[in-house]
Amino acid sequence: MRIGFKYTARITVSVTVVAITLLFAINACQVFTPKWDLVIINGQIIDGTGNPPYGADVAIKSDKIVKIGKLESERSRKIIDANGLYVVPGFIDVHTHVDRMIDTQPVVMNYLLQGVTTVVGGNCGGSQHPLGELFNKLEGEGTGINFASLIGHNTVRRQVMGSDDRAPSAEELSQMQELVKQDVLAGGIGFSTGLAYVPGRYSTTEEIIELVKMIQPFDGVYATHMRNQGEHIQEAIEESIRIGREAGVRVQIAHIKLATEDVWGEYGLITGPIDEAHDEGMEVYLDQYPYTATSSGFTSSFPGWAVAGGHDAFVERLADPEKYQAIKAALIEKRLTSERGIDKLQAIYVAKDTAHAEYEGKNLAEILDLLGREKTISNGADLIIEMQKKSQPRGIFFQMDEKDVETIMQEPYNMIGSDGKIEIPGVEVPHPRAYGTFPRVLGRYARDLGTLSLPDAIRKMTSLPAQAMRFNERGVLKTGKSADIVIFNFTEIQDMATFEKPHQYAKGIHWVIVNGQVAAEKGEWTGVLPGKVLHGSAAR
Repeated sequence: MRIGFKYTARITVSVTVVAITLLFAINACQVFTPKWDLVIINGQIIDGTGNPPYGADVAIKSDKIVKIGKLESERSRKIIDANGLYVVPGFIDVHTHVDRMIDTQPVVMNYLLQGVTTVVGGNCGGSQHPLGELFNKLEGEGTGINFASLIGHNTVRRQVMGSDDRAPSAEELSQMQELVKQDVLAGGIGFSTGLAYVPGRYSTTEEIIELVKMIQPFDGVYATHMRNQGEHIQEAIEESIRIGREAGVRVQIAHIKLATEDVWGEYGLITGPIDEAHDEGMEVYLDQYPYTATSSGFTSSFPGWAVAGGHDAFVERLADPEKYQAIKAALIEKRLTSERGIDKLQAIYVAKDTAHAEYEGKNLAEILDLLGREKTISNGADLIIEMQKKSQPRGIFFQMDEKDVETIMQEPYNMIGSDGKIEIPGVEVPHPRAYGTFPRVLGRYARDLGTLSLPDAIRKMTSLPAQAMRFNERGVLKTGKSADIVIFNFTEIQDMATFEKPHQYAKGIHWVIVNGQVAAEKGEWTGVLPGKVLHGSAAR
């Protein structure tokens, strides 16, 4: 009995020791197992709603913000010390053309490094089709930032009607509606028009209404590059609002501006009809880039009849001396005439010319000098026609007033949008907006000029575009929201891209976090592709 008792006692002691050891091991695991994947400490948070900054830490688990407050940062796998920096939601660019190259340049570097974590493509009436194929490719291979797309009217119309200057038949309208339906079911978030471009400029308001109705059941947005941004801007805005009203959708008016000298300072032409629409209960938004120059192809500089039917038809018309002179006269009136004495030969630059790389980055006056021609308006018009005939170049046009840019920027329903595309360093001499839009608003207009308060500037880049696009999981720093975050130094932030040297990344942005992953750190891409395709409600 005594031997048995000793044996039993030894077993009991051994089991107790093992149990205590296991308990300590379990407790040790509980203490040292990371609770969060990433914690941002010591930063000043601007939550995106317009509220003032406040000090707090932010915890991220997987792709979500899980806690905001005073946190035990040692419980995290990774810690970012944001002392002296602002922590804000990732910037949302509602107006881009990144869809043109995102399938081959998925990092979207020039947007990622300016703090943009979500872009909307398919603007100004041009989009990829079918959208489902693009979405599948991006979801399979990954992107550096989140991507959503509108459905482009010009793309749809061209597929059915080519570049014809006429109204569609009933059958053609039905075919276009079917194409819109296909892309909205694939995940398109809305419908865009480019009514200054071919073939959208040949469409009637009624045609557009019938196409926009296809997105209404899915809470889509109608985003428009209007027919006119100068003398007839009020009528163009009223048409945009009518389309939204009759189709039953909200409206986003693209890259708002007073684009001709005769309407500089006439802000009521913009705000009057929009305020009336808001009084009706409609949702109408604007987006704007912070520059006094536009950029587009030269096609929109020509009268509609001259470019109808496509490029070959345009070239044929140029062979007729009478038509050539009529085209030239219209071009001079639209692009090269100034009531304020502005030298338009110096105000128009060539950004891209596949036939003459030596033209890129030069204004018309400099190109005429290069060619040994006299710097006259007549020679400038001939030069534009010559370039358009040969290579259909892309231009930069200085045509806005800085005071107008500042005043329009302050409208509470106006968002920030770049109207840029993916850029490859050293290729072409593009508009600097593709590299510098968001840092420029923060550095120049919020910090240096005081045009906007910092919280309002952030709101125009985050929660306001999220509201307009129905990105309900983004745009605000709040528990449960997607972890798209930018951390920057307000005293340092600055756009570096200029019209002379546009291929320059901004400074002052320290970290960019996309869906919980650090995608950029100290101005460098980290090598990850954490972006997602953001589908419209039909696909969701």
